[in-house]
Amino acid sequence: MKRIFKILTVASVFAFYSCNETRREQEQDSNEVAEEANEERFDDNNKMEKDADFVANAVASNLAEIQLAKLAIERSSNPEVKKVAQMLEADHTKTLTELKALASAKSITVPVEPEDEAMRDVKNLREEKAEDFDKKWLDEAEDMHEKSIDKFEKRADKGEDAEIKAFASKTLPHLKMHKEKIEQCEENMKEQNKNS
Repeated sequence: MKRIFKILTVASVFAFYSCNETRREQEQDSNEVAEEANEERFDDNNKMEKDADFVANAVASNLAEIQLAKLAIERSSNPEVKKVAQMLEADHTKTLTELKALASAKSITVPVEPEDEAMRDVKNLREEKAEDFDKKWLDEAEDMHEKSIDKFEKRADKGEDAEIKAFASKTLPHLKMHKEKIEQCEENMKEQNKNS
């Protein structure tokens, strides 16, 4: 009987360890997985590794911007904010599709979710009071676009891969237009608040 108990105890320890390893692997951020895979794949080509990192980061950014846009469509009571959010959702969904196709053609591993920080920002916005939501959403959308514009400008200028460089150049005007629409929406809201 003692022997059976010992065997069951040892088996339980192994099962527990095995489950913990599986859970640890599942908890690993898909952004980290993509980064590690691209480091291995492009280890001998540092410049291509930077292009791969750009594509992976751009995918994560677009995923975040789509979530952010959907949140405004769902929560905003301002028709102009909703209109901007609908435009962002449509444009970033299209860009995401193009990015995934480019990544596939270049054998670049991409994440399936936004980065943790962006997910936290969206979660915090989801919990924002209704009267503060639109302003904070516009601030967050503007901030995301400023970061994206910076990354796309650098890759358009310093990209190694011609197709990735061309993609960054082609997408830049859209990102800048998005930022302008967001800023215009902010200005219009300030005017409305002054007049009310």
